[in-house]
Formats: sequence, C-alpha cells, structure tokens
Amino acid sequence: MTCKKGGFVCISHDEVRDLTASMLREVCRDVSTEPTLLPLNGEHMQYMTANTANEARVDVSARGFWTRGQRAFMDIRIFDPMAACHRRISLEAAHQKNEQDKIRSYGDRIRNVDHGSFTPLVFTTSGGMGPKAKCFYSRLAAVMAEKKHQPRSHVVAWMRCRLSFSLLRSALLCLRGTRYSPPTTIDIAGLNYQATVVESGILV
Repeated sequence: MTCKKGGFVCISHDEVRDLTASMLREVCRDVSTEPTLLPLNGEHMQYMTANTANEARVDVSARGFWTRGQRAFMDIRIFDPMAACHRRISLEAAHQKNEQDKIRSYGDRIRNVDHGSFTPLVFTTSGGMGPKAKCFYSRLAAVMAEKKHQPRSHVVAWMRCRLSFSLLRSALLCLRGTRYSPPTTIDIAGLNYQATVVESGILV
C-alpha cells in the first residue's frame, strides 16, 4: 500500500481522478485531467517544497466550480493511515498533514501564476476523506442535484458509493493485482441518481 515503485502511487488514484473529472463535466466547462500549469517566469514561491518544474501538472481542473469564470485546480492524494509515518499521529492530523503538503506544493503557484483556486483532495486507502475533500464533494453534489433536478441526498449517496468502490478497487489492485490497469470509461450523462440509488439499495 505504500510502494512507490512500479506505478502503484499513480494507479491508486487514477480511477478517483477520472470519476471526479466525469462528475465535473456534468456541471462545469473546460474540464481536463492532468493539466499542465503555466511555467514560472522568475516568480518566488513561498515554500521551499513548492513544485517549480516547468512541466508541473495537477490531476483535474475545471472552470467555474468555486467562482464563476475562475479555473479550479484539484490534486488527489490517497494515503495509507497505517504507514509508519502516520502511526504516531491521529487520523485527523494525518489528513491535515497531507492536505498541507499538497497546498505547499501547488497552492501558491496556482494562486499567483495561474490565477486559479487550488483544492487538495485527500483520501485514505480505507475510504476516509479529508476536510477539504468533503467540502469539495459536498459542493459538487449540490450543484449536480440542482442541475439534474434530483434530490441532493440521492446524489450524495450515489457519489459516496462510487468513490468508495473506486478506492476499494484501487486498494485491491495494489494488494493483489498486476501493475497494469486497463483504462475505464465513466459515463454518467443522463444518469438518474434517484432511480440508481433506490434500485441498488444504497442507504441514503
């Protein structure tokens, strides 16, 4: 679960990235996965750990999510709460630590160079979600429910179920599968969330 070789770090979050991008396409414009950030032109970053590479990328971007017309950037991290570096701190502190790591890497650059907003989407391998990720998906569910004219509770239930299965598949792949993960297409256009939740027996 903590192996950094063979592509496991990327494999563990690719499905969550694709699912998030698919949901954003339902309510936002100009959604892209792994967008390249604008190159630096002598700008000074606040933190020494900031990513200053010319080809730096984040996981997902969408225009008009938080603020009309502004581009929102999101980067996903899935960490193992049982890893050695997290054993001596609480789960809440581990979430905050991982969120701050992402903010130090990208927040200043995105705010001052790309003139966008940055949200770290932090999960645990067992399905937990960081505070900023909860806020993000809560907002996303509300906008999707409003656009589709469906109950927000059913959209939230469907979203939580899909995210949980994505994290579970990623964890099983890292533990038991091969390093090759075939690409999956996630099409939710025209999906009736209420009917799906009711037919699947998902608790609201």
